[in-house]
Amino acid sequence: MTSQETLGPRETWATKMGLILAMAGNAIGLGNFLRFPGKVAVYGGGAYLIPYFIALFLLGFPIMWLEWAIGRYGGQYRAHWLGPMMYLITKKRFGHSTAKIIAGIFGGLTLSIAVLLNAYYTNLIGWTAFWAGMSISGKIVEVTSVDISVGYLLKIIGDPLYNILPWAFSLIMIGIIVAPGVSKGLERAVKIMMPLLFLFAIGLLVMTFTWRTPVKPEWDSLKGFYWLWTPRFEKLADPATWLEGAGQIFFSLSLGIAGIIPTYASYVRREDDIALSALTTASLNEFAEVICGGTLAFGIGYAFGGELPIGMVYIKGKSPFFLSMAVYPAFYGQLGVLGAFLGTLWYLLFWFAGVTSAIAITNAMVEWFQDLGLKRTTGTAISIFLMFLFGLPITIEGAITSAYNWGPSTTYLDFTDFWAGSFLLVVLALLETIFAGSFLWKEGYEEVNRGGLIKVPKFVWNVVLSIIAPIYLLAMIVWLPMSTRIGEIIFKTKPPLEWLGPTLATLSSVFTLVLFIVGFIVTTKVIEEKFSKVNP
Repeated sequence: MTSQETLGPRETWATKMGLILAMAGNAIGLGNFLRFPGKVAVYGGGAYLIPYFIALFLLGFPIMWLEWAIGRYGGQYRAHWLGPMMYLITKKRFGHSTAKIIAGIFGGLTLSIAVLLNAYYTNLIGWTAFWAGMSISGKIVEVTSVDISVGYLLKIIGDPLYNILPWAFSLIMIGIIVAPGVSKGLERAVKIMMPLLFLFAIGLLVMTFTWRTPVKPEWDSLKGFYWLWTPRFEKLADPATWLEGAGQIFFSLSLGIAGIIPTYASYVRREDDIALSALTTASLNEFAEVICGGTLAFGIGYAFGGELPIGMVYIKGKSPFFLSMAVYPAFYGQLGVLGAFLGTLWYLLFWFAGVTSAIAITNAMVEWFQDLGLKRTTGTAISIFLMFLFGLPITIEGAITSAYNWGPSTTYLDFTDFWAGSFLLVVLALLETIFAGSFLWKEGYEEVNRGGLIKVPKFVWNVVLSIIAPIYLLAMIVWLPMSTRIGEIIFKTKPPLEWLGPTLATLSSVFTLVLFIVGFIVTTKVIEEKFSKVNP
């Protein structure tokens, strides 16, 4: 049997700070600043924090501890992505053949989620790069009305010249960061980007509360803050509020996203703490989301646009992401040079948040290719190419539909976001709680507490993680299709292209299935060749 000593050297984080910042960067993404305030606005204001924090303790912390434990356990055997990790965890109880099938399922989900999610997510990062470039160059001062900024957004979606260049730039930067490896690439990058992210966020927070009426005396940023956080307790009677609170915690902490937390945790040394480290990264994420995200979007929006941003979100159902891409550029443009400076902070904040998450997903893909015998640089290049290839339908759809008064449409993006960016994440996390929870992986509790600076309570592991969390996740699996209004997404395109929406949704589904099958086959092959003789 293969022992740990014969497996060769493994990559590790060079510093504890690098680990914490990388894990925090993996969790802190566009959703913290743009998805969260939208959910707060729609589902009860301050009252939304009740189901939100209940879900944090019953879903967020337990599954995060689980994924850290899975990752470090697999890392000692040089398993750096979820498929082989789950093989090692389940082999003792189920035997080689069944454990290999289980690993294949996890491997298939990992590949399909990673490729498709990052394909559209990096496209959105490209949108933020476009506005960051407009701000840095000073051209944003020409955007003096909402009509002009909306026109630019339509070009970003519908004109390949506006879409591909910032997207390609972001993809190249992601590749440059990931290719050198863990300590020389990922860690160095997050040590630069994460401090800047928090610096920009805090700077904008200070501006929000000190420069409260930059346009009109009645447009006070505190009014936006108060409106967002005023509790509307009647919303607690709506089951959607509770499920959306759980969903936000789940997606905010990057749980179930292609095994990126286990992959990062696999670089942690065997006797290093993970219990407190996981709690620390989750706390940084909550600071970014609740304090920064919950304040900036509507504080700045009200200061520059009065009730317009609130009405667009609360009445018209627009997302804060839409406001940031289509409305806020006009607010900054009207301020001249100062607006260009503030826009630079605003959009670089989003770009850093997006990239620190995207590099984690890309890194998980690269580990997958490395187990096929490819060099890290080659695996990185293939990963970037796949993200471009599977994200290209977004650009093509936008170009095809931009000439119509109902276009450009985003059916492929929206459907893939539901399928690979939401639904399958919950499925993956549910399978983790089943196969690596206390009922089937009894060694997991010892693993999460090994070298711990704090101790995870046994009740949390045996009851909350292994019983309550799966129930939560099952409810979310039922709720997601009901709340997403899939029909509206699929049939978004109108005559004479009414066939395009269903075709693109089918294409996204086929891509998901094909990537799952490829991931399943390759995972079982890797298990046989590399891990079948490992004795965990």
